[in-house]
Amino acid sequence: METALMSLALMRFGAALLPYRTGLDSIDVLGLAAATGAEWLWCRESAALIASGIASPCPRSSDSALALLVKTSGSSGGPKVVMLARENLLASAAAVNQRLGFGTGDVWLCCLRLSHIGGLAIIHRWALAGATLILHEGFDARVVARDLRRHAVTHISLVPPMLGRLLDTGAAPPPSLRVVLVGGQALSPVLAERALDAGWPLFPTYGMTETTSQIATAAHALERVPADGRVGPLLPGVEIDPRNGLDTPSRLRVRGPMVMVGYANPARVPGQGLDDGWFETSDLGGIDMAGELMVVGRADDVLVIGGNNISLTRVDGLLRSVPGVSDLAVVALDDAVWGHRLLVVYSGDLDEQTLKRWCDDSLAGAERPRAFRRVTALPLLDSGKYDRIGIRALALEAGP
Repeated sequence: METALMSLALMRFGAALLPYRTGLDSIDVLGLAAATGAEWLWCRESAALIASGIASPCPRSSDSALALLVKTSGSSGGPKVVMLARENLLASAAAVNQRLGFGTGDVWLCCLRLSHIGGLAIIHRWALAGATLILHEGFDARVVARDLRRHAVTHISLVPPMLGRLLDTGAAPPPSLRVVLVGGQALSPVLAERALDAGWPLFPTYGMTETTSQIATAAHALERVPADGRVGPLLPGVEIDPRNGLDTPSRLRVRGPMVMVGYANPARVPGQGLDDGWFETSDLGGIDMAGELMVVGRADDVLVIGGNNISLTRVDGLLRSVPGVSDLAVVALDDAVWGHRLLVVYSGDLDEQTLKRWCDDSLAGAERPRAFRRVTALPLLDSGKYDRIGIRALALEAGP
């Protein structure tokens, strides 16, 4: 709870907070401080602020609006730190609260880490609404299922792997629960159908650290599994570049009051990573005739294998539909002959040979994975998203 209260307190007098995950070694902490021009470090053990000794104070006029700095993988995949202003946080919180009907008498259960924007954004929605917050230190599916009912929770945010593990507990949604916000990565139709059949009120959402969490969210709980990639209407004030039409999906470019000040730098100069206020993502998509956002894949999703263009999103979706597969990740490795080869790390009741036979019968030659690794559960990051490095290591163990 210290992180939540400190973030709100610092924002009131014009200081910015840069939270980072527990266990980060001192070299990485100093690297973050140097990259962002941090002037003070919070020493939890002694409950004191100490001078970082790295940066000289920046002129107050250059960064007085900054309220939060958050580490992210960035749209290009490299580690970056996003600078968010007080106005970004308030605009995002107000728009999301309005879209989801989150107000004074409601209860939001936060089980997302406060070192990531997903968790931090909930803090500001809660404070703005004057509602009740149930804060968990990490995600435990059985504890979450218990507290949803115990505290008459109305709202919760999950990433798809968390949703899957919550469903695995067999718990039913409590009558009080109106919103299960699902984002962070694509929601597979198979998982969505499973959740809807169990009565969970799903609200797909799309956003990222650079946009202070969401820019588009469903206006109503899903009644059926959405068409591939459909998210929902844009939040108030959000613009999508008119070039992002669905006839020829291209990299989404977004602008609006939630879009970051820029990527951090030692002088905290705004604008880095932006083009006249526009932020270009690595996701492909556009706006349909009803004004709803559709995300159809990533710009780096298509690989050339044996001279064929292969979509990892398509292969992933097909494999998730196989009976007996609970969860999976498709890993692409470089191959000197074919360009790339695909490997699959998965969990479920289906054995590896049976899954291989299904792929041989159902997928085109270049789409077929060359090795399979069955695990009890896919490794996750503390954000709840898939641990891609850990999954890749498991795939390499599956064989050549």
